[in-house]
Amino acid sequence: MNKLLTIYFFNKKQNSVLILLASLSLVLMLLRVKLTHEIYLLFLIWNLFLGYIPYFLSSKLKTAIPGYFSFYILLLGWILFLPNAFYLITDFVHLHYSSRFQFLFDAILLTSFTIAGFYAGIASLHHIHRLLEMKYTVKKSNSIVIIICYLSSFGVYLGRILRFNSWDIINHPVDLFGSLLVSITKPEAHLFTCILGTFIVLVYNIFFSIINKKQISTW
Repeated sequence: MNKLLTIYFFNKKQNSVLILLASLSLVLMLLRVKLTHEIYLLFLIWNLFLGYIPYFLSSKLKTAIPGYFSFYILLLGWILFLPNAFYLITDFVHLHYSSRFQFLFDAILLTSFTIAGFYAGIASLHHIHRLLEMKYTVKKSNSIVIIICYLSSFGVYLGRILRFNSWDIINHPVDLFGSLLVSITKPEAHLFTCILGTFIVLVYNIFFSIINKKQISTW
């Protein structure tokens, strides 16, 4: 509990935004269940939970000591779970038309979960970017962040198209590795990775620019 409180107050402003976005998403979900008497789309709650894990891990990495085994375990976990934050944007495939009102409501609901997941992923990526800048040059740090964005995009491809998840690296490592080798030769995998990866890079650059302006204005 003490560790959770430390992480919360260490990133208080970002945590407040994440809590607000998650709360809004949950309220909309509960409202949908009440209005439709259906549990369809409830899986979004689990997806959002997985999307928040990389933020929690990167927050811990900010206070961890580089060079220690625990640091690299946290870093590996962060890399494996980061695609989950961006995965929520692909949940729009579950948007179906049944009535004009429900279609619009579900679109808002999915957008809410997507924004929450994306914000968690982008904020988490910013934590790691700051750590990279402590060790590498600005140019090298930026290059590593861009590579991470495209790797995350490929991870989303593995999850959405090939239906793997982060736990499969432990549960089904052989199947995952085999599918990964096959996927890197497929044009559709390249196209998906490039489009989503570029989108993540653009969103992150906007976020990074806003954060830097705020930090400069406080001096």
